[in-house]
Amino acid sequence: MAFGLYLHFPFCRHKCAYCDFYKESHDHVLETRFYETLHIETELAAYALREHDHQIATIYIGGGTPSLSDLDMFQSWLVQVHRLFGCRDDVEFSFEINPESCSRELLQKLAELGVNRPVFGVQSFDRKLLTLLSRRHELRQVHEAIYLANALGYDNFGCDLLYGLPGQTGKMLSFDLDQMIDLAPPHISFYQLTIEPGTELARQAERGNLKMPDSDFAQALYQAGREHFKENGYERYEICSFAKLGALTVPGPPQAEPHLPEHACRHNMNYWTGGDYLGLGPAAHSFMNGRRFSNVANLYEYMEALEKGRRPTIEDRSGEKERIFEAIMLGLRTTQGIDRASFEHRFRRPLSDAIDPRQYKLLLNSGHVVDAGNFLRLSDDALILADEITSRLTK
Repeated sequence: MAFGLYLHFPFCRHKCAYCDFYKESHDHVLETRFYETLHIETELAAYALREHDHQIATIYIGGGTPSLSDLDMFQSWLVQVHRLFGCRDDVEFSFEINPESCSRELLQKLAELGVNRPVFGVQSFDRKLLTLLSRRHELRQVHEAIYLANALGYDNFGCDLLYGLPGQTGKMLSFDLDQMIDLAPPHISFYQLTIEPGTELARQAERGNLKMPDSDFAQALYQAGREHFKENGYERYEICSFAKLGALTVPGPPQAEPHLPEHACRHNMNYWTGGDYLGLGPAAHSFMNGRRFSNVANLYEYMEALEKGRRPTIEDRSGEKERIFEAIMLGLRTTQGIDRASFEHRFRRPLSDAIDPRQYKLLLNSGHVVDAGNFLRLSDDALILADEITSRLTK
């Protein structure tokens, strides 16, 4: 059985004002110790899966700022991963890169290591908004990074773009959209900024120094982005995910076989469709063989546990009701929707048993929900309401 492998690289040079992901200040000595314990964790994880036939279909290196990594140590870990698990020949290998830490040498080395999908954290092209977010790259560094990715033959890479930022106007978003389309990345992730507790933006908001756009304006910004991407040859396959047109077959019965854009992120699709994934590194999450668990979100506790030969995991005690809600919520975020057969195989009950029949009928009649044979999905206009509709649908 195939699974996705995620590595959380827990180091950054500084903390962005909006980011609530776990991270520590980059330090070479600390990074060396991290990789030493990561080897132990990888060995222990492989041992735990020894009785299962697993092979890696996708790899995603996130963080943190993975592009700060010592690539010799990273390569040594990859050798171990291939030895213990093995990878499919068509493995999708994503690696997050901050534009200011991108270089020809970095991209060349990553290609040699098998990375075939760099992901660039652009976020915005507006200098004022970049300063607000505490992003340190210059606009020229974004253009240089994309130029290098194209020049070095990467035919698949992604860019992240934020909308709904404090003080962002429609004109500012239009500038960002035009800049992104000019770069023409095969994949665009278009996320609404949310202010997370404990971040610098949260502290500014508490002091009254920030005003977030209201929900109607944020939705208008999203719709503007959606239309702009569509007009320029991008297909939405998940609420926040847009990829250049092309057909990538998703396994399924021929008569009900949904198609995804060629450059859709297979790693994320695995999350959204309830596939297995193994997370390594502090704060990483896993779902393997029906078991859900996470690693402690503290680098020092993570390393100390592994140095004692113990995996630093925390079991997820949520029950079937929470799992079903999550499966419906994630499935409805995608344009293909929920695969009824897969749902029934996973939960040993039909999807119809898990949804409110009255709400289902109302949403079906209103056109928000579409019965597409083996798939239950939302209409294009209703996709942005996926969270609200999920709450109404689930029992």
